[in-house]
Amino acid sequence: MVVKQNSQYTFKYNKKLGRHGWLRLTPAYSVKMVEHILNDLDYTPQCLFEPFSGTGTTELVCANKGISSFAYDVNPFLVWLASTKTAFYTNVQILEFVEEYTHILSIVDGADEYAYPNIFHIERWWHKRQLSFLAKLKTCIWSVNDKVVADLLKVAFCREIIALSNAAFNHVSTSFGDSEDDSMFTFEDGKMSFASICEAIAESLKDQPVARTDVSLHNSMSVFANTFQPFDTLITSPPYPNRISYIRELRPYMYWLGYLNTPDDASNLDWNTIGGTWGSATSKLSTWKKQTNLLPDYLFNIADNISKAENRSAGLMANYVLKYFDDMAIHIQSVYNAIQPGGTVHYIVGNSNFYGNSVPSEKIYTDILSSVGFVNAKYTVVRKRNCNKALFEYWISAKKV
Repeated sequence: MVVKQNSQYTFKYNKKLGRHGWLRLTPAYSVKMVEHILNDLDYTPQCLFEPFSGTGTTELVCANKGISSFAYDVNPFLVWLASTKTAFYTNVQILEFVEEYTHILSIVDGADEYAYPNIFHIERWWHKRQLSFLAKLKTCIWSVNDKVVADLLKVAFCREIIALSNAAFNHVSTSFGDSEDDSMFTFEDGKMSFASICEAIAESLKDQPVARTDVSLHNSMSVFANTFQPFDTLITSPPYPNRISYIRELRPYMYWLGYLNTPDDASNLDWNTIGGTWGSATSKLSTWKKQTNLLPDYLFNIADNISKAENRSAGLMANYVLKYFDDMAIHIQSVYNAIQPGGTVHYIVGNSNFYGNSVPSEKIYTDILSSVGFVNAKYTVVRKRNCNKALFEYWISAKKV
């Protein structure tokens, strides 16, 4: 069977779907995938749990379908974003948002500049004129007292940060264009861009969720049965074992909004994420020790082969792979203890490859699920990922009896 790339199961599908298109996180899975899983269930979920909230895709799909849910994320910026995205807004609040951004557009030219964030080589990210406009825009937005309106303006500000950026977000890394100042940019350009973003957000607010969701700051390696109401379904797309740092990609938003102030802030947060290894977190891998006995024996053989590769980082990458699955094993064990009997879990995750050594995430996940007590653990290929290697995305599921 030939498995093809399928953009319907990526963020590309979300772009024009109202709130789902507010902000991109790479890699991200799509509304279509969540809907497909929900439609495949032979029961109606009473309460759904999303342990890796990200931008809130799962929760928003559930809220629009009338399914109550709750979600965790270890990143406070993503908790804020998902909470804002899934909230209910009154007609009065939507009107106040429109009035406020219209007012800001009329005063931003004369506003004081907010202090620039402490981003390394910030001039590579934004030219001087764009930086000045963003700093003035931030001053205006941060002066808004109504939290609901201010949060919506901050979402628009995040979009504007990237719209005016000199950076191009690729799948694995961030690249930059010409670092010379762009003399063609004017404040009118910035205002037109911000107005367009705000108009799109205002339009998306007309589609209101019909069920409640709660997003909280929590590390998903521990899920306690008494923390929330019992849940009968889990749908999520956790970080993949490919060493992509979500914190690294989110830096521009998190620095501008005040969630990060120093590189150490980013590194410490990244270490607490599943498989995080960016910045100083990388050095911690050399002394890391496994916490569970749930990993299959063949995974240690794979890690041993990775460690023997002719690369100075090979040993660290071997530890990275083991840490990733050890972290996930802790998470899966805690999920098994908390989910209701008869409940099902669904993970969308990709396999990976290090120095020519294949890491079959789909098999490792199903083996860990089975080892903690889940039954009917299985996987299905969803799509081929956008690369030349033999990398795929899988839907992994299991049931608690």
